[in-house]
Amino acid sequence: MTRRRSYLILLLLLALMLGGCQGTARSAGPASPTPSSSPDYRALVGQARQAFQAADYAQALDLARQAITANPGDNTAWELYRQASIAQAADEYLRTLPDHRYRLPVEVFVRDQVNHTKDWFIVDVREPEEYAAGHIEGAVNIPLRELMRHLDELPNSRTAPILVYCHSQKRATHALVILHELGYLKAYNLQGGYAAYQDWLQHHPLPTPGPTPTPAPEEPDFGC
Repeated sequence: MTRRRSYLILLLLLALMLGGCQGTARSAGPASPTPSSSPDYRALVGQARQAFQAADYAQALDLARQAITANPGDNTAWELYRQASIAQAADEYLRTLPDHRYRLPVEVFVRDQVNHTKDWFIVDVREPEEYAAGHIEGAVNIPLRELMRHLDELPNSRTAPILVYCHSQKRATHALVILHELGYLKAYNLQGGYAAYQDWLQHHPLPTPGPTPTPAPEEPDFGC
């Protein structure tokens, strides 16, 4: 946990440094026309934009980095670098998104619990009063807005199966994206949230131990 916290602190410090560099450039007034108008700098910025538009975000990052080195006082290259960084992370996440979009059907989760086939670490990202009114047995309550301040409560292993849920799965979707970006690639979202879990229990008897059903393929609607 100490290593993970140190890594996150380092990322935050880097973000502050980048923001500080941009702020310093703005407060210092316009950059000298000589470097910003140099052919090399303008060419690098132009090539970085072309790479970004072509969705080659790694190349856009590299070119923007070179442009920053050539003229660190101009904000154009810094903004390109920021956009390319975000785009690269988003592209990586979306390209590796499976058909089920990390949504676990309630039936599959209940069967796992009955059979003890998977030791889910369950995270309830609702507010404390919602958690107190009723929750899945064994769930740890970490409200969504406080998630980044309670990473030490998560499993040490990045390969541990984590199930995140809220009332309807909307808040849990935000938490899921963050967990995956932090390296928890076996984190899942309870499909339909706690409301669907309660509804399923009201209309179905608890299953007897047996094979866990395989989730059916879903339509790629990217809905929440």
